[in-house]
Amino acid sequence: MPKQVSVNNNNQNSPAGTNDRLNHIWQIHSSFKCPVIGACLDINEHRKVLKRAKCQIKKLKPHQLHRMIMENLNDQNRISQKADSYLRYKYRDSIAELADLDADEFIAIWKKAIQSGKMDGVFYIAAMRKDLPAVYLEDIFGETHMLCHANLAEVMWSRRDVQKQAEVNQKIAKLLKQEKMRNRTLKKENMATTAALNETRVLLQRIKAGSDKTDSKDKDVKKNEIENNELKDRLRALENKNNQQIDQLRCIEREKRRLQIELFDIQSTNNILADEVKQLISQISFVVTSGKNCDETCPQYQLCAKRILIVGGMTKMKHMYRRLVESSGGEFDYHNGYMKNGSQNIEALVMRSDLILCPVNCNSHGACKKVKKLCRKHSKSIKMLPSSSLSSISSALVENSVKLN
Repeated sequence: MPKQVSVNNNNQNSPAGTNDRLNHIWQIHSSFKCPVIGACLDINEHRKVLKRAKCQIKKLKPHQLHRMIMENLNDQNRISQKADSYLRYKYRDSIAELADLDADEFIAIWKKAIQSGKMDGVFYIAAMRKDLPAVYLEDIFGETHMLCHANLAEVMWSRRDVQKQAEVNQKIAKLLKQEKMRNRTLKKENMATTAALNETRVLLQRIKAGSDKTDSKDKDVKKNEIENNELKDRLRALENKNNQQIDQLRCIEREKRRLQIELFDIQSTNNILADEVKQLISQISFVVTSGKNCDETCPQYQLCAKRILIVGGMTKMKHMYRRLVESSGGEFDYHNGYMKNGSQNIEALVMRSDLILCPVNCNSHGACKKVKKLCRKHSKSIKMLPSSSLSSISSALVENSVKLN
């Protein structure tokens, strides 16, 4: 790995008046350096910073690019200056908006940002500000650190589900290819049968024309009639065969359309899972070492041993909802939102649950209305979600974990 690159100039590309309010990247606490670089710079931006510092980065892997920057953040040098200048320019609007706020106003904005997921700019300002109390910095670091732990397991499960869907897609594509080859073979056979049928009809017409000229010859007429009957039988057999092949071709076409519809459904589910993975990966782009112990510092501590009921959402993603709740220590219940079988079943589920989550984008109006009424009746906590995505449900669990007790 390259050694640290030192420079002597002190010229900084930062907005005017920020030096007295913000630290430079090499001046912040060591615990914030890796999260700031990982959360605020993507891999392409890692390359841009190193290229501007005139570093050789050809054939380096992403973790090697990250490591090269991190090794040069302990003092002021060419790489740390370029990283600092790039970040200050990238978050210049956030600096202008948040750098002068007092600590209480800033921490209120931070709490809103972490709930919405749009937290990179606020996190950068928090790490760079000189005047934030240590207790606020500890809370900010702890929340981002535990957010990584909360989402890492879900990312792994989502990737496994994506891999399974990819394997199913390959099998479907293989079957579709086989059906296409079979379809082409039957079309060729059909064309050959049609050609033979046309030849037989021409030959039959010639025989009929010749039989008119040989009426005087009884033997020839009888021979022609026998041959004509044989050709008719052959023609009927070929027509029957042709009809059978047409029926087979129609069946194959129907099967082809069914497989195409099934493939489209699988691809749609695959795309949804891919979007979920992308959202979760973006939230843990600066993952640090994860732990498995659950204590008072864990965001899901208050969720443990609580029963969570999800009403509605995507039925195909039920197993993923279950993993999300049970991985946080909760007990999972589910109702698909269909009310044709009456409301006794859903009322029983509501009565034994501690928290009810109801995605409104994938649910019936009757289910939403009924669940609200039952929650008021039995004094149960309910959260109406705008989306049935895993990230929305995960945010709702974190937001309502304290309310459960």
